Amino acid sequence: MNQKNLKTLGELESEIMEIIWANGEAPVRLVLNELKKIRGIAYTTVMTVMVRLHDKKILTRKMDKSGAFVYAPVLDKKTFLAKASEKIIKNFLAEYGDIAVAQFVDLIEAGDSKQSKEWKSKLKNMLNQ
Repeated sequence: MNQKNLKTLGELESEIMEIIWANGEAPVRLVLNELKKIRGIAYTTVMTVMVRLHDKKILTRKMDKSGAFVYAPVLDKKTFLAKASEKIIKNFLAEYGDIAVAQFVDLIEAGDSKQSKEWKSKLKNMLNQ
């Protein structure tokens, strides 16, 4: 299986997105300062990853009065995760087909009964699209 199809964001990309979602928008310096609380990291590394997220159309950017870019998410976190999850599941189903569906159903049935019904309904709707 192609692992790139399953992975949407890398670890650092995810950490950066969490900071930006929490702040609504952020320049590289703010993101760097937040990341430095949990890891040693260079300004250029953060800037490069944020530019790549912009290139992937996950972030937008505008220049502030000082000439620095301020980045904002294209999608809110919930919408982004929903779209990413859909992509991952569709790729997984394309790779494993009926076996994957059977495993999903087994896992869903083993879960909480109310939630299990909701998941089954959503899975059925997704497969019918």
